[in-house]
Amino acid sequence: MRAYTKLKEIFKDASLSSDIAGILHWDMSTMMPSNSRDQRAEQLAYLSKLSHDKISSNEVRDLILEAKSEELNQNETYNLREIEREHKLTSSVPSDLIQKISRTSAKCEGEWQDARKNSNFNLIKNSLGELIKLTKEEADILGKEFNLSPYEALVNKFEPGSSTKLIANVFDDLQHFLTPLIDTIIDKQRSQNILPIQYKISENQQKVIAEHIMKIIGFDFKRGRLDKSVHPFCGGSTNDVRITTRYNEDNPFSSLDGVMHETGHALYELNLPEKWSHQPVGKSRGMAMHESQSLLIEMQITRSLAFKTFLSKLLKDKFNIIDKSFDANNLYLLGTRVEKSFIRVESDEVTYPLHIILRFNLERKIFNNEIEVNDIPEAWNDEYKKLFDKKVEKDTDGCLQDVHWYAGLFGYFPTYSLGALTAAQFASQLRIDLPKLDLNIEKGKFDDLVNWLKTNIHEKASFFSTNEVLEQVTNSSLNAKYFKNYINNRYL
Repeated sequence: MRAYTKLKEIFKDASLSSDIAGILHWDMSTMMPSNSRDQRAEQLAYLSKLSHDKISSNEVRDLILEAKSEELNQNETYNLREIEREHKLTSSVPSDLIQKISRTSAKCEGEWQDARKNSNFNLIKNSLGELIKLTKEEADILGKEFNLSPYEALVNKFEPGSSTKLIANVFDDLQHFLTPLIDTIIDKQRSQNILPIQYKISENQQKVIAEHIMKIIGFDFKRGRLDKSVHPFCGGSTNDVRITTRYNEDNPFSSLDGVMHETGHALYELNLPEKWSHQPVGKSRGMAMHESQSLLIEMQITRSLAFKTFLSKLLKDKFNIIDKSFDANNLYLLGTRVEKSFIRVESDEVTYPLHIILRFNLERKIFNNEIEVNDIPEAWNDEYKKLFDKKVEKDTDGCLQDVHWYAGLFGYFPTYSLGALTAAQFASQLRIDLPKLDLNIEKGKFDDLVNWLKTNIHEKASFFSTNEVLEQVTNSSLNAKYFKNYINNRYL
């Protein structure tokens, strides 16, 4: 048997164990009994060790060297490149540290739910402190191995090839662009005559509406499902994509926005090349690309006037929901309302990058040892005051609002805004290639959109870097001008 063939089998086994962990994690976040937390943490730690040990072994190292001298076609060469990258990333970190991180993050995430419910950071700070300590160990190891700063090494886990210096420059540019613009837009929107939504849509009906729209857009319910959790996410496993949302009867469209965001993620996962399932090259290309897909659907598409026209007609004709506040223009004005809100996942697309900049600034301080765990709530509130000129009154509006840190996902947040920039760039080309896009969306026809995404992005998986895909599709590397033009055109 060829060395390359053996490598494919090993990485398939590792992928299957990750798939099992994905389903267990979904269960933990949706319906697992609360007292099962410790046992679930052990199960997830075991699976992470299983996957880690397979990928990091000396056998894999030797097989990679051997496979490099074998005759491989172009796609196999790309897969071997990704196999080698995963091996290097995994073999750098000791198995027992990986287990500790997995066990601690599962425990910490469960405790975060209680802390968030009680709006009390003190309930979680000890577990978070332990998780940060372990993650710093991992970051130091990866930083030395890849010649990166510790924090940069964490960002590279989620977006390979990232430079924190480049991200900081992009974010500084965005902050300078957005800060004065936000107040200008808010002033402009004061004169808009908007009807607030007073019509109550029950949680059950919100779910029925969301599932109906997901199906129309192209989500395959034979390979996925929608559930409820404390924090919306997209997870699951290969060919079994689980997405979640949370419901608010006072704001029935906040859950739909969350569902549309996660549907963008899900479409990417469901449209990855089947032939390369369970191989590194067949997986999604980093989280900036993943977030570009979710934000393209949520922001570029479902917050457009064309989509609101489709939605308004659907609510009236299919669900018999008739109210003036659900007219298309009113829904559009509501969906593009700019406000300085506390909650990231409920914020508008103009202020959203500032929420990410806040988290990026804090993560750098945490991993540069500039602040301790005890300092996080105050540091968060200070950063928020600087960026939004508002005071945070409670932890649920501040450092307890997101699950990411409590699930050990340090370095993930920057990919959201990198994804927003990437989404705007793709959308610019999308509208050139599909001149009837808005007309089709108004009619509830999404096939051309999804096929464009599938051909240009989804099926390319990890064969190319994010920037290479951008070059192929838009003839330009990542450029913030597309996002700036988009914001100016929609809001000014």
